[in-house]
Amino acid sequence: MDETQHFCLRWNNYQSSITSAFENLRDDEDFVDVTLACEGRSIKAHRVVLSACSPYFRDLLKKKRRSAK
Repeated sequence: MDETQHFCLRWNNYQSSITSAFENLRDDEDFVDVTLACEGRSIKAHRVVLSACSPYFRDLLKKKRRSAK
């Protein structure tokens, strides 16, 4: 007889936890892999975060990756 167990995983305070994790990555500059620059100013960023938040950056970064191959 097949006894299948089902589990439900819950992450309390998910939104604040993920926000805090992204802030820490940004502040510590861990894993930054791109620099945005405009009018003499620059900021280091993460391609995956830019891509997740913006279709414009997702398309731009895809094109850049294809041309680098």
